[in-house]
Amino acid sequence: MAVEPFVPSFDEIRLKTFENFKKVPCAWQIHVCEAVLRGDRDVISIAGTGMGKTLTFWMPLVFRLQGIQLIITPLNILGEQNTTILDRLGIEAIFISATTATECNFRVSFPRQPLFCSLTPGI
Repeated sequence: MAVEPFVPSFDEIRLKTFENFKKVPCAWQIHVCEAVLRGDRDVISIAGTGMGKTLTFWMPLVFRLQGIQLIITPLNILGEQNTTILDRLGIEAIFISATTATECNFRVSFPRQPLFCSLTPGI
């Protein structure tokens, strides 16, 4: 028997996102977060530049206290920016590219706080 994953309410997602990231998410961002947390299908988020896709990548970390969020980004600078901002917010983050792909970076020990891992396709 499968256990249903915990998916917080719309309002709880909005509140926790604001508390952790100091940004109020739009309805579509909350719906993307809900879909990710349900975990019953792949999630693809399509939005224009500057519309808030990055926040939707971060939001599930607030609810998966031992989770790992993997993001594939096409540009090294995006991975570097994500890890820098999340580190400042107290969320462990790592950027893995062709130059930083070491054996140590692929070792994960549990239990741990949420981890955000940004990868570039070149590795």
